[in-house]
Amino acid sequence: MTNGSKRDYPRNTPEFDGWLKANAAVGSIVAIGILAMAVAGLFSEGRDVATEFSSVTVKPASYATH
Repeated sequence: MTNGSKRDYPRNTPEFDGWLKANAAVGSIVAIGILAMAVAGLFSEGRDVATEFSSVTVKPASYATH
């Protein structure tokens, strides 16, 4: 059962190392983006969207004009 059951990582280390470094770089960029969004949201002084939507009123159908 040695044919195809074992992975050949020791013979393929340069390719694996390149794949690992690429994933680490992409992961770092994503983590920096998430951190930047969290910091930007922490210091934002915008309106509260939850209270903005809760203050919306809907007229009943009998008051609607045609």
